[in-house]
Amino acid sequence: MKKERGGSIPPPTFVMKRKDVMKRNRKKEWIAGCFFILPSLVLLFVLVFYPLFLTFRYTLYDISLTSTRYLGWATYQRLFAHRMLPLIFRNSLVWTIVVVVFQFLLGLSSALLLNRSFPGRGLARGLVILPWVMPGVIAGMVWRLIYDPQLGLLNHYLRQLGIIAQPFTWLSHPKTALYAVIFSAIWKGFPFSTLMYLAGLQIVPQELYEAAEIDGAGGWMKFTNVTLPSMRPIITTTLLLTFIWTFNYFELVYVMTGGGPAEKSHIFPTYVYDLAFKRFRFGLASQFAVLDFLFLLVFSLLYIRTSFRREKSL
Repeated sequence: MKKERGGSIPPPTFVMKRKDVMKRNRKKEWIAGCFFILPSLVLLFVLVFYPLFLTFRYTLYDISLTSTRYLGWATYQRLFAHRMLPLIFRNSLVWTIVVVVFQFLLGLSSALLLNRSFPGRGLARGLVILPWVMPGVIAGMVWRLIYDPQLGLLNHYLRQLGIIAQPFTWLSHPKTALYAVIFSAIWKGFPFSTLMYLAGLQIVPQELYEAAEIDGAGGWMKFTNVTLPSMRPIITTTLLLTFIWTFNYFELVYVMTGGGPAEKSHIFPTYVYDLAFKRFRFGLASQFAVLDFLFLLVFSLLYIRTSFRREKSL
């Protein structure tokens, strides 16, 4: 190939054609990719983004079955002055923190137990997940029967042991209703933590335990210096997930107490449902829903950040 005067050697024709073909192929792949994800994007818009937009829009209105009034940002002033907001926020925090803490403790303890070798370990691992796979509505109905003042097993055994003299209405008393549901939620949710921590225990290198034994470490030292540091990413992820799920949990509270008695056991999801579908106050329900969404958004972003960090470390 001859060199042109005052210029560079032009690329061969077949190289230019190959580049053109590659560009056309990439364009076709991009169009095909957009075509394949289009149904998912449409569903995402219709089922998530559009309802979310409407929810934010409804927060600026006072909406009921008979009237609709635009109030603007004044609706948020009314929201923060609402008599139920402090109770709902306190109940939601108590509900979430207590459930998450005890699910963590029970989940980690049972995972450590199930990680040991003993007869029937496989059966025990299968049985421990039963509460978690049980639908929330069914679990709520079962625990309502257990707490029943006349027919419930809890009152029966407490009376047999002499702890109480008369049947107690656990779900009808303002001071015990929420904590009775909390106990049920701990029982139902801890198997998920057990599975996560049990999986985490399988990937802890045995060489670390052997090195710790050589250094004279006992069981507690190996747990605090080997097991917990090795499982820190899984523990963080599980705690964030259980926090998000528990804060936004609906079935158990609604089935067992319906937010009662006297609205004392309401949390954000149950109170939003009560406002929207029982009292038909859609504007106020949207305002409480937005507060719930913003609070969960913070922990969802923390979970996403933790997931990205974990992927980079692998």
